[in-house]
Amino acid sequence: MAREAKAIGERLRNAELQASALNTLHFMHSGPQFARERAAMASEAVELTAGGSVGVLNAHMNQMVDALELGDIDTVDRELAILVPLAERTRQPWFLASVPFWGAMRAIMQGHLEEGEQKAQQSFAIGQRFQNPAIIANYGVQLFGIRLQQGRSAEMEPLIRQQIAQNPSLIAWLPALALTLMLSGKEEEARETFEKLAADDFQVVPMDGGWFTAMQRLATIASYLGDKSRAARLYEMLLPYRNLNIVIANAMICDGSTSRPLGMLATTLERWETAEEHFREAIEMNARTGARPNLGRAQFEYARMLLTRDAAGHRVQALQLLDEALTLFQDIGMKRDVEEALKLKVKAQGIDLTDIGTSIDTVARGALAEQPDLRPHAAPDGTVTIMFSDIEGSTAMADRLGDTKFMEVLREHNAIVRKQIKAHNGFEVKSEGDGFMLAFQSARKALDCAISIQQALETRNSQLSTVNSDEPILVRIGLHAGEVIKEGEDFFGRNVIMAARVASQAHGGEILASGILKGLVEGSDVVWGEKRTVVLKGLSGEHEIWAVEWRTANAPSDTGRADSN
Repeated sequence: MAREAKAIGERLRNAELQASALNTLHFMHSGPQFARERAAMASEAVELTAGGSVGVLNAHMNQMVDALELGDIDTVDRELAILVPLAERTRQPWFLASVPFWGAMRAIMQGHLEEGEQKAQQSFAIGQRFQNPAIIANYGVQLFGIRLQQGRSAEMEPLIRQQIAQNPSLIAWLPALALTLMLSGKEEEARETFEKLAADDFQVVPMDGGWFTAMQRLATIASYLGDKSRAARLYEMLLPYRNLNIVIANAMICDGSTSRPLGMLATTLERWETAEEHFREAIEMNARTGARPNLGRAQFEYARMLLTRDAAGHRVQALQLLDEALTLFQDIGMKRDVEEALKLKVKAQGIDLTDIGTSIDTVARGALAEQPDLRPHAAPDGTVTIMFSDIEGSTAMADRLGDTKFMEVLREHNAIVRKQIKAHNGFEVKSEGDGFMLAFQSARKALDCAISIQQALETRNSQLSTVNSDEPILVRIGLHAGEVIKEGEDFFGRNVIMAARVASQAHGGEILASGILKGLVEGSDVVWGEKRTVVLKGLSGEHEIWAVEWRTANAPSDTGRADSN
């Protein structure tokens, strides 16, 4: 009927009727298989329209959405420059709400997540004012996209479940739920949801405006689960659209180049050359369109593939890609992606940190990845003393106290630590939450700093009020010294990981030192406990560590042989 209407419009030379028919046809061809056909329809409709009617707005909107899918970002921005004043002039409710949505989409693409969320909230407010459920649903779509990039998708699980309960026939939210569950560590439940969607070769997922992003999320899950049979099927389904961007609905979200999930699927299938080709395509498309979060993720997945394949030269190439991805992730504020990239980079450097979970581990991982220059903090003999510390049971403490109270405790702890760092000429290499990595030229000054921290905290803990339900701060401290400034990653990595592992052996209120550090301060007045012989994960052999009896120590001094260390 729409085609008949267009034919009638042509006979009558009625441009408005022709454009209206084309806009209707465009809406009916929503799947990616019609991308270029839709683009032709939108272009023709734009040529036929004039003035400020809804038909004009629809035509320009369609052209913008199609250009985004085809990766023509210049046309996207040109059409938005036309749409925004038209929407404001005509005061059409749908388009008034869509203008900030589109502004949010462009901000999210560029990695400006806070700006994107603010604009999405503007659209949500308009949707509430006009009581338009479609606009409110679009807000959920955008917010989920933002939370994914922030590493906070778990917060969206209740909303997603609510959408599924209210719209059981709407399949599009199920892949989002499966991905959220997987990222939250609920693999069994994620797999159950994934299996429902995989039934009959994923034919339960309708090929409409939500199909593209559903397939992208399912491809991510299949890749991370290592499901080769499903990966093969998803690869076949997505391959015809390798040159397109993944666009949700009326450009609410652009998930970047389809070649990224294709590269992930090819990696799962161990089709290495094909995967490399897809990742290069994804990097080119995402860089050209300014899709910075998706560019970083393409670089990360490319690096992951290279390290999995592990051919000659791949490690060096992967490290370069990870450095580029980390720069983007850190600039954008993609905390979960930063963590994953740091883990992979540390692994690429040959360091085993598989039991990440403490603040000490988190700080060590960051330092190993960033390789800070410690030469200014070395003793004349080329050694640097490294100290790690964190609060024992900080996660449980945060749960007991709540965010506000715990942040007060954390600020108090950090202030005590930093005061002693300054007093003992230490250098704060890296900190994360309650975890610290410090460097000292003098092994004795490092020990004195550790003792002063414990003594200051003991004084603080002795003055607590049970009335206010204050809790003691019990800190674990570990020290090691080594030639971390020599050329080559192995020297740096081995000694950093040694210091972190020694600290991880400590209990709250305890200072532990490696045998090497003990040897550097031999002859001083430090009181040592019994020797412990331990196995430290990631380091071969057995290692001697010693407890410092800091409660019997006098006020820290810098006397004795250790002054030159």
